[in-house]
Amino acid sequence: MGFQAIGLDDLTKELDRLGKLDEYAPDMLEAAAPILERELKGQVQAEANRGYATGDLAGSIKSRKPEKNERGHYVTITASGKDKKGVRRNEKLAYLNYGTTKQQARPVISKAVQNAEGECLEAMQRKFDEVIGT
Repeated sequence: MGFQAIGLDDLTKELDRLGKLDEYAPDMLEAAAPILERELKGQVQAEANRGYATGDLAGSIKSRKPEKNERGHYVTITASGKDKKGVRRNEKLAYLNYGTTKQQARPVISKAVQNAEGECLEAMQRKFDEVIGT
């Protein structure tokens, strides 16, 4: 499970116009990833800390290297590894976000994306300006 920030259409169109999207996009995503990672960790800590959480889930959230597929460039920020009981932390993040039959949904992912979007766009714009020399 992972997610990516949305609302980058104008910036993507500008990069496409320059014809160097493949060259600039990974650096721009790397500039934004720590912001989104920090925000997701904060949302998970706020929602999961109900007296029983250890902070293990939030601590396991990391960003991966930018990649490209048929839909475009992206970066994944998700929980990794397993807890001491062998439960995948990514599953725990999904349970927290979407809920279960015994636990209400706490939409930490959409909150993190929404809260970090502006700062991510600013970081990506700064990196773009730096790379093209403006």
